[in-house]
Amino acid sequence: MPSKQSSLIVCLDANVIISGVAFGGKPGEILSRLFAENFLHVTAPNIIGEARRNLTVKLKMSGFLADVLLAEVIENSSYLNPAGNLKAIPHHADSKVLEVAIMGKCDVLVTCDKKHLLPLNSYQGVIIESPAHFLKRLESLK
Repeated sequence: MPSKQSSLIVCLDANVIISGVAFGGKPGEILSRLFAENFLHVTAPNIIGEARRNLTVKLKMSGFLADVLLAEVIENSSYLNPAGNLKAIPHHADSKVLEVAIMGKCDVLVTCDKKHLLPLNSYQGVIIESPAHFLKRLESLK
């Protein structure tokens, strides 16, 4: 019988993946929980591409290491291709992340984006929350 946690469908924004890989902390704990299959995860090429770009360009990680780490994320995820038609917010890249969460029928979109995504709180039934709030949610489902 699946746990309440494992039936939770989640989309992690690229900034959560980047922070988890590079710095650990709460985003790192979320990645550990993803790999332990504590929840179902949905991602897409736009999210993985942004994570790879930032890991290699801004954080100077080798392309090989970034690819290995991101392959682990993909392996533990359902992989979708958003059309890019959603125009929920002015920032196209963030609208596309939101589109992935909606397409994947996610319960939660986890992001560190305080400018465009977190202020929404929710959109079309998808709860939008920070890594800290998401970890509290996981704990409450135990």
